[in-house]
Amino acid sequence: MWNKRINISVVLILVLSSIGSVVEGSSVEISPLNSPADLDLSGNIVYAINFGNNGNPTVGGVYFYQDQDLPNVVTVSKTGESLASSQGGAYPNTGYPDLDVLLVGVMWQNTGGNVTTLVSVGGLVVGMPYQLQLMFYTDHERPMDIAIEGGIVAQAYDPFTAQGSVDGKGGSMVRHHFTAGDNTLNVSMKSTIGGRASLISGLILTEEKHDPIPFTDCGSGTTTRLFAGGATWQLNWGQGPWTWFDASGEPLLDSNVSAVLDLRTTAAADVSADLVATLPIAGTLTLTAHDERFPDVTTGTMVLSGAGINMIDMNASRVIVDEGAGMFLAPFHPPGPKVTLTLDEATGVFAYVDHAGDWELSIAGSYAIPLIPGLELQDNIFTALGGNVALIGGIAEFTLSGEYVPDMSKKVKSFCEYGSGVSERLGTGGALWNIAWGNGAYHWHVCDADQDAGILDDDVVGMLETTTAGAPQIDDDLILRFDFGGRFELTDYDQINSRTPHEIAGKILGDVEGTFVADMNAANAVVDEAAGTITIVFGAELNDNPDALITVTETTGSFKDIRPVGIWEWYVSGTIVCARVPDLSVQDNIMAALGNDELLLGAEEEIVLSGLYYSSPREE
Repeated sequence: MWNKRINISVVLILVLSSIGSVVEGSSVEISPLNSPADLDLSGNIVYAINFGNNGNPTVGGVYFYQDQDLPNVVTVSKTGESLASSQGGAYPNTGYPDLDVLLVGVMWQNTGGNVTTLVSVGGLVVGMPYQLQLMFYTDHERPMDIAIEGGIVAQAYDPFTAQGSVDGKGGSMVRHHFTAGDNTLNVSMKSTIGGRASLISGLILTEEKHDPIPFTDCGSGTTTRLFAGGATWQLNWGQGPWTWFDASGEPLLDSNVSAVLDLRTTAAADVSADLVATLPIAGTLTLTAHDERFPDVTTGTMVLSGAGINMIDMNASRVIVDEGAGMFLAPFHPPGPKVTLTLDEATGVFAYVDHAGDWELSIAGSYAIPLIPGLELQDNIFTALGGNVALIGGIAEFTLSGEYVPDMSKKVKSFCEYGSGVSERLGTGGALWNIAWGNGAYHWHVCDADQDAGILDDDVVGMLETTTAGAPQIDDDLILRFDFGGRFELTDYDQINSRTPHEIAGKILGDVEGTFVADMNAANAVVDEAAGTITIVFGAELNDNPDALITVTETTGSFKDIRPVGIWEWYVSGTIVCARVPDLSVQDNIMAALGNDELLLGAEEEIVLSGLYYSSPREE
């Protein structure tokens, strides 16, 4: 929202008993606030808030919003909290008019025995480090306990003492660093003296950078292509640790990640007197994350490139000979091969990874080389590694290590959204569904993801159009199954119940593949002879798997920053109503409806849409 950067002057930190005490272990600084330079206005400022209903000052180039103008900011002031656009006592008189406006207005509380001023700020990114700056000004002693997320970080903090025990000469500030554990920041100021109000003048919340995180990942692999000038390896991760490598940090990858390593020799080998060949190499490592439930679905990639050395032991006394298999193994091990890599691209579940410095790929293993009849072993080695004989293959253990800085705003999140659909068109060839969103959770589906992801709400409507693919199958229990394809559309409107095209705010489009499962057994149907209907169930009651898988193809407008990861899952629980034909048994009636669209009166369903996504602005 704000990205103003200025030079920050050295702040004199006052931690005196007369001001109050900083709670041990908390990262809190208390300092005077006499000029914009006393504030840290650098970095990505998420919120700059002015309390007191006295305007929108610009301090040090940063525009401050009034709290009531920010929908993600909740204070009791919006529902009755006391506001003072200019509190009693002398004006702050800092010499900076906009800073004076920020300080002199306050939100305060001292009503009916309640002396706690509360501020709740939404929209935080879980796992993101933040800096919080709270601004105060008062005309007399006013000690308060300041709590963040329910934990006191400053006891009996007195803004009057912190500003020099005088009024009319500037205010004070409390600065705190924390990592978000949820999406909402809660701050409270509670007076510690009876009859004295608590208060606050302003707030700045800034995203901070993570410290680099070390990691080591272990994997193994075999060659899919091996020749004298290079090799292609297929790797799998989530293994180890390997005894030959001194690992540090936690793994970044897991067993759902595979990789392809392409290496090529860039110059001639340097062979030592001990017959160890060292070759300069270059190449790429492409890491691919797979959906745990659907391994063929890619959820993210990382592409790295770099250069290093390959080392092969060519000494016949150290190779392992297998006469029966007609081959020998030429080993390679640390200090080589080794490749220094840089991260070129990260997508999906890896989008949050920003490499810090170079990463290192280390390899230990052996090449399998055919024995050539009639040649001495040493000559055999030279002949094979010289490119004159086709090599059999390679097998190796791998480590990938380094440091990365997580961008938590791009960390993948899971979501569950709940809707309800009504068929507009229903037939043996397919269906057209109109869908409303913003419902509460359904008892028939368990979802651990965030229901409040904020992707869909009452202003969003959906459309699902399906086309039957292939012949229907009915098993011995009279459960009907058939595959379908189709298209999926979510449309966000600016105003609820307004459905004119020029008010469309954004769309999510996707392709759909699924399996329709319905209970055709008359014993389980609901027959209403008076109404002339038969009702059968379909979906979750009969199907443990998702009813459909959605591949998002496009996001626009209000949805344009949503980056879908992998496939999204579609679960339904619904009913179909068929016309009752008196001359037919109920079972025959249901079967007849399967082939006669005129007997299908309509259908409705509850829907759960779940999946993975992250938010990232798209380049224009």
